Formats: sequence, structure tokens, C-alpha cells
Amino acid sequence: MKNFDNNRFLQTLKWNIITEKKTLFTHTLAFVVAFLLIQLFYIFIINMFQEPDPKSVMIAMTFSVSAIGFLTAFYASGILGNARTKEQRTTMLMLPASNLEKYTARLVYVLVVIPLLVIVALIAATLLRMGIQLLLGHNFIVFGFDMVGDEHGRFFFELILSHLFSMSLFVLGGMLFRKHPFIWTGVSIMGIILTLVMIGGLLVKLLMPINYNVHISLHIPDFVSYVVLSVLTVFNFWLSYRLFTRLQLVQHKWFNL
Repeated sequence: MKNFDNNRFLQTLKWNIITEKKTLFTHTLAFVVAFLLIQLFYIFIINMFQEPDPKSVMIAMTFSVSAIGFLTAFYASGILGNARTKEQRTTMLMLPASNLEKYTARLVYVLVVIPLLVIVALIAATLLRMGIQLLLGHNFIVFGFDMVGDEHGRFFFELILSHLFSMSLFVLGGMLFRKHPFIWTGVSIMGIILTLVMIGGLLVKLLMPINYNVHISLHIPDFVSYVVLSVLTVFNFWLSYRLFTRLQLVQHKWFNL
């Protein structure tokens, strides 16, 4: 059997979607309601005694778009959401597909399918908000997506690369932690950052002369940062795949090892 076959991969992805279609439907509705409440809060409550202005719309849309990052990280950490119980793992392990196909299908499910549904929910909520404003006779009715970000545009490549790196961390955390993967992954990331900062500060204190004022530049060339982030992202996905291949019916109580 080939290690990767497109037809088997598509069938596996289809199986992931079909087995969780009810959850997808209910969660998408919840996303619509949540996004609508966020936008209505900033547009109506903050501007209770005046017409909504560009600033309130910009804040509402910024918070809505920021929520996408939180939700995608949450679902990325749930990459093994369909393999929590012994019965679920048995069903998944018995699928007529290779480990690479199962892993890739699950990866596409949490990193592409669900984010697309979140974006659709945000668009639907925004249209509903505009409809409510229209019924109330507001003069300032805009879609609002073009207001997110600074006026000169953000570095989209850097944002996408950073987003992929963060998603790779949460996917890896979802493979490592069996219980509450999102929480434990977030705690682990903060712990690693604090440890690195403390180690860096200690090294600077030990190696730098005390009696001299030395200017330290932390500027890193863009190319180097791109390469490092890309390598770390690929490594995280590779390591999460290796952990996926070790998935067994009886798992560790706390870790997926």
C-alpha cells in the first residue's frame, strides 16, 4: 500500500467531517452568535447615545478577527478530538488508510475546515449586524474588514508564517497532552518563554561587564527569522506526526505518548 494516496486521503477527510457534522453545525451557530454579540456590544453599547462611528466599528471588527486566532488555536490543540476514547481510537486506527493520510486529513480538518467555518460565521454575523443597523436607521453601515490593521497594511507573509508556527505548537501540544490540551499547551508555551527569558537574562548578567554601558541590539535580519520560524514550524508538524504514529488503544493517563 502506498504511504499516501489522494483518494484514501479524501475519503479519510470526508470521514472526519461526516462523523463530526453535528458538532460542526452547532459550533458554527455558536460562532455566529458570539461574533454578533461582540460586534453589537462595541457598536451599540459603547455608542449608546450616539451613532456608531468608524472607531467603534474598527474595534468591533478587530476583536472579532482576533477571536479567529484564539478559536483556530483551540481547535488545533484538539487534533485528537476524535480519538479521546478507546472506542474512537479503535475506529480511527482501523480506517483503511496510512498513518500519514490519517494525520494529514486530521491536520486539514483542524487547520483548514474549521477556520473556514469560523470565517463564514464571522461574515454571517457581520451581515446580520449590518442588517440590524439598517433596520435601526443608522447612517454609518459598513462591512468593516478593511478597517482591521494599520493603514499601510501589515506584513501578511510574516503574519501567516507566525500563525502557522503558533498553530504547529498547538498541534504538537494536542498530540502531547491528552487532557485539556489547549490549556496545557498554553501553559507550556508561557513556561518555555519565561525560562528562555530567565536564561537569557542570566547569561547577559554573567557575561557582560558590570562597569560598562553596552548597547545590545536584538535586531534579527528578516531572512534569518523567516528561516528559523519555517524550520521550527516544519519540525513541530513532523514531531506531531511521529507522535501520531505512536497512537495506541491504551494511552498514558495524561500524555498521548
